[in-house]
Amino acid sequence: MSQRLYGKPWWSLFAKVATGAIFLLAAFLSEFHSSNAESAERILPFSSSYSVGNLMAIEGAPESYGTCKGRLVAEARGVVKLPPGKQIQFAPNGTFYQHPECLLKLPRDAFDFVEVRFLSMADEEDSLCDRAIPFLGRISSLKGIDLDKSDASDASLSRLGAMPQLLTLTACETRVTGSCLPALVGCKKLTALRLTNVVVNNESLSALKDFPHLQRLALVRVDLSLRGVEHISKCKELQMLDINYNHHIDDRAVPFLLKLPQLKTLWLSGSSISLPALEQLAALHLQSVSLPKKFSNYSPREQQRIKKAFPLVSFGRSKAPTVDSFTNTMFAPITR
Repeated sequence: MSQRLYGKPWWSLFAKVATGAIFLLAAFLSEFHSSNAESAERILPFSSSYSVGNLMAIEGAPESYGTCKGRLVAEARGVVKLPPGKQIQFAPNGTFYQHPECLLKLPRDAFDFVEVRFLSMADEEDSLCDRAIPFLGRISSLKGIDLDKSDASDASLSRLGAMPQLLTLTACETRVTGSCLPALVGCKKLTALRLTNVVVNNESLSALKDFPHLQRLALVRVDLSLRGVEHISKCKELQMLDINYNHHIDDRAVPFLLKLPQLKTLWLSGSSISLPALEQLAALHLQSVSLPKKFSNYSPREQQRIKKAFPLVSFGRSKAPTVDSFTNTMFAPITR
């Protein structure tokens, strides 16, 4: 047999082909394992002495307000066997915050979403929420973390670590200001982030650009500054932006908003943006817009100008959201 094929040793070509085949096989096995893991039964060994909450089977992603939505699967007590092919949300009870280390005994894919609702009622409980949150890092398969109306702070979120599967994070009416964001940039799949009714750390928003898949962002009533909007303008994949009720946002913010090429939804209620500046945003071809003022508060002539600037939007016909402008879109189906 000839020692050379097309000028190269035959064993060199064979090695390249074999290496390529190995890589393909490894990729196939990895994908198969991932797919199989999602459909397999999950066994969770909780303490048999006490319950630490409920496990709910949910369709889609969980609601961001109210109690757990979905069907109760099991109490988080004893050995729990979860049905295959279900998305599971963990709703901790008060006992969990006394024993958050129980998560260390669970498999890393124990559940998919978690809803934290702990508020301190006594001085000795003040640190319980922050103490518990870093233990969630054990469940590295988490897709969504809902901390709304809890005692969560930046200190605890900064200790969460990289969550490789995390898609949504919401922390409304908490002690979270956003200064934890630089510590969370390992959450590379993060798609939706919401902070409302807090005083945001505008400089920490510079970390937003390090979440390459961020598509939905809500910063409502957070004292957002022009500097903060400048940081937001670097999130090139952003499709939905809710910056309602930030009164310092004025015409100077418009050039930064125009740097968001994928933006389809923009909420500006309560801002100080003028009509001429608003018309400049027509270049984005927005499909949904919340105006600085109610549409009915503009003059008939101004209303015509608005309709001309945003022909894809129906103004004055739909009811205002019952909770906030982000609720209906925060956990909508996510395109991957």
